[in-house]
Amino acid sequence: HIIGELVGCEDIIVDSETGLAYLACGRLPARQHWLHPDDVYDLKHEKEADRVYVMDENDSYSEIRVLERSSDGSLQSFVQDFRVHGFDIHWSPGARQEMTFMFVNHQLQKNAVSIFSHIRGTDYMVHEETIISDLLNSPNNILAMSKRAFYATNDMKYVRGVMREVYNYLRLPAAHVVYRSEQGEFSIAAKGIKYANGIARHQDWIYVAASSDPGVHIYKARPDHSLALYGRVNFQDSMPDNIFVDPLTGQLYCASFLKAFESFRYFKHPSLNTTATAGTKITRLTQLEDPSKGGFSIEPILIDSGRLMPTATIAAIQRRNRAKRLLVGCVMCHALVICDGVI
Repeated sequence: HIIGELVGCEDIIVDSETGLAYLACGRLPARQHWLHPDDVYDLKHEKEADRVYVMDENDSYSEIRVLERSSDGSLQSFVQDFRVHGFDIHWSPGARQEMTFMFVNHQLQKNAVSIFSHIRGTDYMVHEETIISDLLNSPNNILAMSKRAFYATNDMKYVRGVMREVYNYLRLPAAHVVYRSEQGEFSIAAKGIKYANGIARHQDWIYVAASSDPGVHIYKARPDHSLALYGRVNFQDSMPDNIFVDPLTGQLYCASFLKAFESFRYFKHPSLNTTATAGTKITRLTQLEDPSKGGFSIEPILIDSGRLMPTATIAAIQRRNRAKRLLVGCVMCHALVICDGVI
């Protein structure tokens, strides 16, 4: 079934303890600024309205307000740009009700990562810091390692101009993953990736989707937090975007574009509502042996020509009692799609 009020939900994180799903959603026109940064926009009259929602297993959802502290310590609305791409949540060990949200935030002045604290059950989160770095040149997704440390993917080398188009068209291996330490220091953790997209973790393994060299890279962190490449899983007929890891099983769920150029055409002109040809493929990867040996079974669990939704950027598992269901979101789609009874 479809929830039409939740639009532009690019990324979804599910709390395995409570079953609550957290969704980063937003108005489609505002997303164009970072999808197509070289285009001209009427920013003067734009009303940017990215939102964070929490949804339970019965489809009851509400907004989590994004706040900050004023000079006198009182709470007020977050005054910075809030243009969300990928995000992640860190749960404090021993106190999972204390949550830290990390958002890739495509602010108009410069790309950033914005960090907020949240107490489960409240209807707001409080801004802690917004981080800007030259090594966050084109951030796409983020993996929270603590309240301050994270890995982030940069999907391309050039943010604007003709070189952006050249590198994207030729699928050059210019993307990378950066690490931000507890002390606020940045370093390049992995490089030579063709359009680094989603990033996720299970136990000691870190997974990065390479969209332009379709597949998932498998890494482990070294003591200096750089990433050692152990292997990869190749995709034959689709380009992966975000990765969701089921924490109970370790299975990876990858949302992929079946026809990349049709997807890009839709992202450019979302008023088309559907192309009927871009398409979505949701793939489940199940570990068979040591991931470094590429031991995964690859199983398509949803293939859609574009009639259900133009394409998808995230597919997340939410459990309803013992049954599993799939939440499918897309950065430029007009609804959230829910598939009940996933095997």
